[in-house]
Amino acid sequence: MTHHYTAAELSPPETYFQTAGFCLLVAVVLIWIGRTQRRTGRGVFSPDKSVRVGDALVAESPPSKGKRMAGRVYLVIGWFVLLGAVVNLVNGFRAA
Repeated sequence: MTHHYTAAELSPPETYFQTAGFCLLVAVVLIWIGRTQRRTGRGVFSPDKSVRVGDALVAESPPSKGKRMAGRVYLVIGWFVLLGAVVNLVNGFRAA
């Protein structure tokens, strides 16, 4: 008994290119956040913001290992999403 397999039909190229564009945008943002947080160990939206207590400015606490580890996690996820963008681009060119 022989089995015949057929390849799945590809979606229109526009679908792949739109998905690749979205993945690229998300990947760039995640990689930027990851690099910033890993390098500085501080949050992305207020990396070196001082805290005002009464009439005095108090420096933020030193960078924590947890935030640096979170930066590494953002980097890994960003590169994984970038891989998805490349796969979608390849499929888009194959479907064209």
